[in-house]
Amino acid sequence: MRVVSDPYRPGQYNSPDQTTRIPRVPSHPAAPPSRAPEPGKNKTREYVLKGLGLVLVAVVSGMLWWLIQQSGNAPDSTTQPTEQAQPQTKFKFVKHEQGAAPVRDSNCARVSYEDVKTFFEKKPCTEVVRELYTTTVDGKKVYSSVAVVRMSNAADAAELKKLTETDGTGNVNDLVKDGRVKVNGLRSLAGGAFASKLSGNDVIIVESDIEGGSKKADEAKLEEVSTDALAFGEQLKKTS
Repeated sequence: MRVVSDPYRPGQYNSPDQTTRIPRVPSHPAAPPSRAPEPGKNKTREYVLKGLGLVLVAVVSGMLWWLIQQSGNAPDSTTQPTEQAQPQTKFKFVKHEQGAAPVRDSNCARVSYEDVKTFFEKKPCTEVVRELYTTTVDGKKVYSSVAVVRMSNAADAAELKKLTETDGTGNVNDLVKDGRVKVNGLRSLAGGAFASKLSGNDVIIVESDIEGGSKKADEAKLEEVSTDALAFGEQLKKTS
């Protein structure tokens, strides 16, 4: 019995005489489709970034606060006086506790007497600065008044110095005579020893006396003390 195969129909399958076409394979395989990030991971990243931002803000704020505090605590050189070094002197002087700050006055006639006062009424000073110091000599307490008188020119300063060196012509009030400092047995330091120095437009005047009053035998030592205390006048000039 002869078996008859089905006749070939176009489109059904390839005929024995036809070549099967193989699809082309691309040289680079296509990238797999990207996956959308998981919602949970996005939230975590957002929280981390926000947290880092808050930490950064806190650090910057803390630094700014620290800088402000440091600048506020820094000493102001315009308002705080600087401590000056003690001048080199033979005697050990200490600033009197009742006159810790220099006494300043722009009216020299008001703080002087006799011929010196008259001089200032005709030729006013620019300023007078006074201080009081103490030292000990042979077991006795000595008070020294230091005054710096600033004149408008060197000629007037020289004239003032000559006048104060003349006996009986008066002087600038020391702080005891002015009543600013009380000393037992003394109403003024004018009865002790005197020293003066000309420095440009300035005249430095020093008067020294012993607590309770001095004697003739003390005069030489008091003159030495007054001359020594002129160094404080040079220091006082720097504050004018």
